[in-house]
Amino acid sequence: MSELKDIKLKVLSEKDFLFLARKNPEGVYDKETRSKLYKIIKKLSLGIKYCTGDEKQLHKKFKKAEFGILLRKNTETKENINHPGKVQVAGRISGEIIAESVLIEKTGTVFGNIAAEDVLCKGVVRGDIRATNKVKISKEAEVTGDIHSPTLNIEKGALFEGRCSRPKIRKLNSIFWLGKTPKKAG
Repeated sequence: MSELKDIKLKVLSEKDFLFLARKNPEGVYDKETRSKLYKIIKKLSLGIKYCTGDEKQLHKKFKKAEFGILLRKNTETKENINHPGKVQVAGRISGEIIAESVLIEKTGTVFGNIAAEDVLCKGVVRGDIRATNKVKISKEAEVTGDIHSPTLNIEKGALFEGRCSRPKIRKLNSIFWLGKTPKKAG
């Protein structure tokens, strides 16, 4: 039977409502999932005058959502990413990444430069890393490239080949490091 007991819907299907309701507005999702989420949110926005109270609550929660980008394990891509939120790499990417924060999982490999506020590397990076806040390289990680960050933490056992510098960056100037980012990325 229906999972929506006392919820009334006019704009969304039960399937779309549940799909969106189960997600986090600050979550990290693959391209297909983000596309579906943004379509559902757009549908709510376009039909806002017909929305029930339940749909309006859901719209309020997600209208300013900025879903992070997930590059799944066992995937390979060649592209540059410029995103105002989080980027999580579990697969392989060849290209530059500019984001608020970047996480390279144990299974992740980045062939390109990274610019972010925070970078956590558990996998492999072949390129320079610039962070306005901090860089952490975990014990199982391999980084070949220069690192520029006011805070750098390299765990024992990590492989790092390159130079590092610790510039003094004021928070107001951090936008210079990241460049301009679009409001939403697909």
